[in-house]
Amino acid sequence: MGRKKHLTRLRRMSLLLAALWLWTAVPLSAEQAPALAEGTRALNRGEFEKAASLAGGYLKTHPTASEAQILLARAEMALGKRDSAFQRLQKVLRANPRNIDALYYLGWVCFGLSQIEHQKLYAMAPDSMRVHQLLAESYRAQENLTKAEEEYQTALKASPNSVEILDELGDLKRSQFQFDEAIGYYATALEIAPHDYVSTYGSGVAYLFKHQPQQAIEHLRRAVELDPHSPAARLALGDAFWRADQPAEAVRELKAATTLEPEMRQAYTLLARAYNKLGQSQEAREALSKAQELTRKDQERRWRRTLFGPDNLGPIPPPATAGSSQQTDPEE
Repeated sequence: MGRKKHLTRLRRMSLLLAALWLWTAVPLSAEQAPALAEGTRALNRGEFEKAASLAGGYLKTHPTASEAQILLARAEMALGKRDSAFQRLQKVLRANPRNIDALYYLGWVCFGLSQIEHQKLYAMAPDSMRVHQLLAESYRAQENLTKAEEEYQTALKASPNSVEILDELGDLKRSQFQFDEAIGYYATALEIAPHDYVSTYGSGVAYLFKHQPQQAIEHLRRAVELDPHSPAARLALGDAFWRADQPAEAVRELKAATTLEPEMRQAYTLLARAYNKLGQSQEAREALSKAQELTRKDQERRWRRTLFGPDNLGPIPPPATAGSSQQTDPEE
């Protein structure tokens, strides 16, 4: 029954996509060629074949015109020619990776293609591991963790040696603070794939939350070896070193984390504490100042989203001045 509901939801999403492609219009620009202006009007009237014909005709004499490529791609999307639209928008982005319209419509094309492929998967293999994995991910997105776990378990029965499913079960249990169960799933995954980053990192973080820093260090060191460019692994390892009273090692890993991800606020907060432990007061103040700066920026972004929406460029409330808020001690 649940599978039928998800299939119905996918079909509804496909209909919604068609409606969005029809009604999401790009305003005509003053410089737009007459053929493209007429093509855009035809598209907005639902005359998709005419819009495609006008855009295609214009491209014969102006093959690099991105406006025409995007108009033709939109018409193709409405006509169900999603593969062609995908290729066309990719071509525009190869020429100009910052073309906002091409990025926008490519996102819709990819979403539509994914829905179609998921429907095929449901029809071809309704009891396969992948179908149950998709259902689990859908339930998890809805925060229905009980149903998500049921589907993951069914997926695991279908494919008992799936490291991917074991990792997802471990992540699910870790998100519910059930760390022993999470570690169990990760351990099974590591028996199958000793070099699996997800289970190695997940084990380290689980041990970190269990206040077992030495075990955390063991796994997180391995995670950093597997992926030296992971800021999350560097942050977690630095945290583990801090908890194990190894501030110098913590500083090394936390500095690496901020190099990889300069806006990682938590890393700067921990850096301030580690520097303070080492008696490096100036460095501790600088790290704390950076953490507070990132906190203010995050608050500004939240205000922007709350008051004006994600794309609105309205005014931003001024951040608190240094004298209006209490400084946080690095030792806290």
